[in-house]
Amino acid sequence: MEGQDILYEVRDKVTIITFNLPDKLNALTGKQYLLLAKLIERADKEDTILTLIQSTGRYFSAGANIADKSLSNVATEELFSHEYWLNNFVSRNVYLADLFHNHSKVLAAALNGPVIGLSAALVSLCDLIYSIDEKKTFLLAPFSNLGLVAEGAASATLFLRLGWSKASEAILFARPIPGTDLTKLGFINKSYHETKFNSVEEFNKTVHDDLVRQFNGLYEPSILENKQLLKANRDTLINSASQREIIKGFNKWVEGVPQSRFAQLYQKDIKHKF
Repeated sequence: MEGQDILYEVRDKVTIITFNLPDKLNALTGKQYLLLAKLIERADKEDTILTLIQSTGRYFSAGANIADKSLSNVATEELFSHEYWLNNFVSRNVYLADLFHNHSKVLAAALNGPVIGLSAALVSLCDLIYSIDEKKTFLLAPFSNLGLVAEGAASATLFLRLGWSKASEAILFARPIPGTDLTKLGFINKSYHETKFNSVEEFNKTVHDDLVRQFNGLYEPSILENKQLLKANRDTLINSASQREIIKGFNKWVEGVPQSRFAQLYQKDIKHKF
């Protein structure tokens, strides 16, 4: 275990990372995203074949926690400084996206509900994605609504996984993409909508067990080598997108646009598009 907000466990050649903030819809603060990065890095060094990211509650992750009060403790001049956002945005997001993209194990996500923002971008970097029920799941890239730009290489991964038209809807207009479309377009590998689960924990265990069964009888080094061959086809696109996104996003934070939009969302002067 690693604290209570994000849990860490190794079982059956699988590293399991669990978002455990159900009362916050698994929205993460900057420090929690950094913890996630450290745990992904730790998982990469385990003697395992698979890293599985899952959640508790009814949302996989609502993205960034707009109620995070840590910014209120930062002096105004610092909050608009290049130095602050280099340390608290650029370095963390580059670190996160690189760790997810270059993870050497098979990387899977078990979606127990909607996935939003940076969390959606990170899920889009996973090799395999499973859903508890496509009708209870959607993906939202709310960057245009937040005064930001795409993060976590989402400008590349959503285009690759959803196609140009649907990615444009998601990123340009911050339009939620329903789980039925995600399944139809191949973003979701499997939806368990025909299975009745008594709890999210039961769903998570089912995904874990299904994945372990798929590895049975296979030669594990070949699995990981084949992942690298697949990944090589997207390396240039992902790395290029991540670099461009970071610079544009950094400039937005220095301008103060997202800070204002987050405050408006928190005060309910504007609404999320879901």
